[in-house]
Amino acid sequence: MQAPRHLISTDDLSLQEMEALFESARAYEQDLSGWPDVCRGRIAATLFYEPSTRTRLSFESAMLRLGGGVITAADMNVSSASKGESLADTVRVVCGYADALILRHQSEGAARLAAECSSVPVINAGDGSHEHPTQTLCDLYSLWIERGRIEGLDVVFAGDLRYSRTVHSFAYALARFRANIVCIPQPGFDLPKYVVQRLREEYGVEPMKADASRLGHLAASSDVVYLTPQKPHQLSLFTDPQGLSVGNVDAVYMTRPQTERFGADSELDETKYLQLGKRQLAAESLRDAVVMHPLPRRDEISSEIDTDPRSIYFKQAARGVPIRMAILAALLGRTDVLGSSTPGPEPSWPAQKSGLVCGNQSCICHTEDRHVGVRFRLVSRVPLRVSCPYCSQEIEFGVVGCSTTEHFHAPDSRDLRKVHPEHMVFFRDGVHAQAAGFKAARGASTPHPG
Repeated sequence: MQAPRHLISTDDLSLQEMEALFESARAYEQDLSGWPDVCRGRIAATLFYEPSTRTRLSFESAMLRLGGGVITAADMNVSSASKGESLADTVRVVCGYADALILRHQSEGAARLAAECSSVPVINAGDGSHEHPTQTLCDLYSLWIERGRIEGLDVVFAGDLRYSRTVHSFAYALARFRANIVCIPQPGFDLPKYVVQRLREEYGVEPMKADASRLGHLAASSDVVYLTPQKPHQLSLFTDPQGLSVGNVDAVYMTRPQTERFGADSELDETKYLQLGKRQLAAESLRDAVVMHPLPRRDEISSEIDTDPRSIYFKQAARGVPIRMAILAALLGRTDVLGSSTPGPEPSWPAQKSGLVCGNQSCICHTEDRHVGVRFRLVSRVPLRVSCPYCSQEIEFGVVGCSTTEHFHAPDSRDLRKVHPEHMVFFRDGVHAQAAGFKAARGASTPHPG
């Protein structure tokens, strides 16, 4: 039996597959009621550990319009989760009731764990502040419809860029399409370092300080960064080192403050949060920009621009139905939109009993440790860097042991480059490595813990 195809991240789809989904969604959108036999006899289960309106209802509407059925656990507080049942066990049980599983969870990496435990397709409907791929596909589809293309577009992200999973997912996907991103963060809520690092290393995006004078009042109190695919001749909305300045913004993507995810170090005076209204939209560079928002909104977008033809956030929400129809039909094998390959996550390895832990307290590995265990993914060999395969955040370490030789090395050791990842054992420092029975390799130090 072929392994199911999951949608945990937009990285699970090629650019060609995404564009094929857009074409399929456009066909569905032209006649939402004309597809009652596509998924007849199939059942989707929605498991939502966090509140949702648009995502859950649009998925359920999409499945019903395709002729399928829906079973839902919209409030996991009244499910067996309240009795202590693990996510892994819940997924294994629900797989026996449904043909696809749609999951929203507060822990980052939850969807990846669910996919590891599931015999049916798992669709990530949002995992903490990590990713939200179906919202990203909805956003991309809206841009594709409104602008006719995605490559080369200039998209502004404004507001809480630190905790917004929709921003993170959208940024990765836009980078793959070679679009440009202008970041206007609420002060103190910039894109996380790991997101910027991934954009630079995996997608060839170069962050640059931007001259945002043409964005007017929208960017008046924020440090603006321009993220653009590296090109021999960079042209931007702003003035680059060669003095070139062209074009206008194609879209403004506004986000609300994600207060439900704020950490102890996050302080926000919501009366001073970035706002978008007629005054801000009057900026020269925003003249032709469409206004987007994943919703729900608070006060960051004024209702005075709801009737502005550039405001497409309610159209954007409505398009969640046809794009999710396309996703469900494809993953359930009812259309040939997706290729025959089933790309899985990049390989990862057990961290063994070394004391190595993911430092992200919101990661699923901390609440599902009996099912997950601590694992790592190799980010780069030189310099040696590893990350958590569930939440994608880097894992810190001081020295690295080899389980076959029982020697430990400094992270920059040439000898370490010969060690296969599955034989690597990570320690905070040499003292901990020695306590575990490892000996220092030539040139390795044994610092005392600081």
